[in-house]
Amino acid sequence: MKKTILVSLVAMSQLAFSQVSLSKNKLVKDGQAYKASQYKEVFQNEQALMYYKKYRTNSTVSQIFGAIGGGCMGYGLIKVLDGGEKLVSVDQYGVARTEKTKNEGWSMVGIGAGLVAIAIPFAISSKKNLNKAIDTENGKETAFRPYFKLENAGAGVALSYNF
Repeated sequence: MKKTILVSLVAMSQLAFSQVSLSKNKLVKDGQAYKASQYKEVFQNEQALMYYKKYRTNSTVSQIFGAIGGGCMGYGLIKVLDGGEKLVSVDQYGVARTEKTKNEGWSMVGIGAGLVAIAIPFAISSKKNLNKAIDTENGKETAFRPYFKLENAGAGVALSYNF
């Protein structure tokens, strides 16, 4: 009997306080799933709404840079694997003469890797802003928590201050 009362009290308290969570790229509030484009219906707190807008912006920028960078790397790898030979001419006996061309594939791979490297910080930032938006809407503390970290810096050791 005591367990039944305890379980029913916990269930009622969960229904009384609306919590926002994330489930398979959908926002969930009061057991109802919302699309990401319906975020204005989910977030009532202005601060949480601001964090969610930052999340969407950073996520879009990250996806654009990541897709372009991945395309450049794929195109460059195809050019590298192609071999870089070009048909120059065919003589009167039907013998083809080919010539090695400068392979520009590796430069495209490098450009693509650079674009993907630009996308990574935006993706990390977007995830942090999404967590801040959900925590702010749910009333959790999102205080500034800087920390020190000991890192390997080439031939030495570095102490970094992260915030």
